[in-house]
Amino acid sequence: EVHSLIIAIRRMPKPVVASVSGACAGFGLSFMSAADLAIAGDDSYYTLAYTLIGTSPDGGSTYALPRLVGLKKATELALLGDRFDAATAQDYGLVNWVVPAADLAAETEKLAARLAAGPTVAYGRTKALLQRSLDNPLERQLQLEADNFAACAVEPDFAEGVSAFVEKRRAAFTGRA
Repeated sequence: EVHSLIIAIRRMPKPVVASVSGACAGFGLSFMSAADLAIAGDDSYYTLAYTLIGTSPDGGSTYALPRLVGLKKATELALLGDRFDAATAQDYGLVNWVVPAADLAAETEKLAARLAAGPTVAYGRTKALLQRSLDNPLERQLQLEADNFAACAVEPDFAEGVSAFVEKRRAAFTGRA
């Protein structure tokens, strides 16, 4: 079921990267919006398109889009179904990077490798904190940040990160999430 896929992406502790080439429409846009980061080829184009076929959106797009682009822009995208290009998707905050289409696979692999070499426990905790932030009052979010910081501080990656900072070198994280 497609809904369970969206939920799994949102709850997964590891960062999920969407790599977009060509058309990104309907559920494809919903799927991309669920990812934590998105990199797009300059040949990509986007439309929510559900209303163009006479239905309301699906795939969590009415959850994700207002959080990514704001309610007014999400309403425009959902009601009108207009097509827009990669640069516009980046302007809206739907994609993080736009690269030449010919470089998309290599740039996506480079990003994935960078994430894989990072402090994966901290990434998972950061992802969860960010996802909860829009639903929590400030006091609750501050407490969650303090709790998660303390949990990260006992991980080997924290010790390595601090040592690398003091020694002015790149950290060699091991991760375990």
